[in-house]
Amino acid sequence: MASLLRHARALRRSGATPAGSRLLSLAFCSSAAAAASDSSVTNSRGHRLPSAHNFSFSGCGFLIPYHLGVAQGLQDAGYIQESSKFAGASGGAIAALTLAANVSMAEIQAEAKAMAELCHSHGTLWKLEARLRQIFHKKFNDLPVDALAKRLTIATEKMWPVRALVLTDEFDSTADLCDALIASCYVPWYLAPRGTSLFRGEYHVDGGLLTLVPEVPGYVKVCAFHAHLIRRDDYEISPSLDPDFPYTIMQLFRFAMFPPKTEVLDELFELGKKAAGIWAEKQTAADTSRLQSVDTEEQTTGQSTKDVTKLSTDRKAES
Repeated sequence: MASLLRHARALRRSGATPAGSRLLSLAFCSSAAAAASDSSVTNSRGHRLPSAHNFSFSGCGFLIPYHLGVAQGLQDAGYIQESSKFAGASGGAIAALTLAANVSMAEIQAEAKAMAELCHSHGTLWKLEARLRQIFHKKFNDLPVDALAKRLTIATEKMWPVRALVLTDEFDSTADLCDALIASCYVPWYLAPRGTSLFRGEYHVDGGLLTLVPEVPGYVKVCAFHAHLIRRDDYEISPSLDPDFPYTIMQLFRFAMFPPKTEVLDELFELGKKAAGIWAEKQTAADTSRLQSVDTEEQTTGQSTKDVTKLSTDRKAES
């Protein structure tokens, strides 16, 4: 591509003929179309695979099964690949960590249901920090944090001296990662009998309180609440995608703070998968349309090249 641009500038300086300039222009278009076509990946059967995407997950509390279902659906559709990156706030940070660490969604879903059962029998207030730390050490304690470098971003809100959103994508140790996760989930006076959580010597709270979905450029935003009701058209995956979604936003707010029955948590997981499937179908349709445009441009470019080549040949014959 760069060499074509250099040749174009050289032709302009030398006063190239219109036919020659047009030939180079067509070659440039053909090269661009070929590059777009070559960027797609195919599997062993020659079928096109979706390109890898990055995803940012909203705060969600006990709606985390919805995020886990979305993640499972995206994996099934092929949009999550080894190069994919993830961000999250609060419960969304747990979903992001699960993806970045390549842990089974079903395993974390089982842990979420077990925590809900614990809350049903022993209460929710001040019980969650200790339980979250237990789950972290059970599922992620042996995780090499170097493997997460630049692939995982956890959002927290620093409270002093000025309130500010902090996006952390490098972790010194598993203990540092655990502290980041707890801080991201820390609803004041709810997770534990304290107003803040200590992370790297500073006071932090839930990362979803200031910004519901972490703003990371180039990431697809996933929200566990109806995007259209909170007027966020940029939240691409949410219950708003599903016209048959059975719960109101007020019910979801209640579920987020006070865990519903485990049957509802399982239903939320399936609803997340469904939303991911709807989004994936829309992406596939858009990708197909773009590929068809490239194919049409290639055909047009090919025919025009033949016409100009014939014209050049005829002129040489006349001279």
